[in-house]
Amino acid sequence: MDRLTAFERDGYLVADVFPEDEVAEMRRMVSRLIARPVSGHPRLHIHAASGTPLRHLDPFNPYAVWKVVNTPLAGDDWYALIHDRRVLDIVGELLGPDINFHMGFARLRPPGLRAEEGWHRDADTDRHTRPELVTALIYLDDMDAASGATVVWPGSHRHHGTEPEDHQALPVRARAGSVLFLHCLTAHRASTNVTARHRSILLHEYKSARAVELTPNDAAFGDLPLRRGGRSVRVP
Repeated sequence: MDRLTAFERDGYLVADVFPEDEVAEMRRMVSRLIARPVSGHPRLHIHAASGTPLRHLDPFNPYAVWKVVNTPLAGDDWYALIHDRRVLDIVGELLGPDINFHMGFARLRPPGLRAEEGWHRDADTDRHTRPELVTALIYLDDMDAASGATVVWPGSHRHHGTEPEDHQALPVRARAGSVLFLHCLTAHRASTNVTARHRSILLHEYKSARAVELTPNDAAFGDLPLRRGGRSVRVP
């Protein structure tokens, strides 16, 4: 089965994209960003659960940072990530050749920090004229049911419903370097990391150039053209 057919059936797709050395570098980028949860940019928002370092609990994430908003503003290396050719090639298969950026952020899963995000569809908040948005979740650590995996409701992009029965909820298991491509109408939720190991997820949301937002978008680089006719857009 090709990727588009699987995506249209399930509302999500998992693909191995990044090798170990690139994953290690992205982990270093995250570590530098959250070492002290003080942003150097007024629109880069770092949300931490603790105001004092708790290194005895999690040396990688001493302040229990759980979310970073507008990550492309964190530096040139962060900005370059949203242009990654391998990710955009797959997004192009799913959305078509004309792609815009929508928003970028990071979800972190410190050990034991409860995830409060319940079942939802991204299209409920990211309202557009067409449901042609895909979020690429880049996993920087191995993910399973115990480590804060994204839980999806397969096929829910094709029907309405508030939340699935227990047997319909599926934790996405993936290795570090894998990317989950999630349809904006697919119901999903976060889960709590009950292991003793930190987990990091980078999220980049893309959309078809035909999808016009119905609500104001103040995200960094929102609506930035990335591809037209399948080719990269070069900004002078």
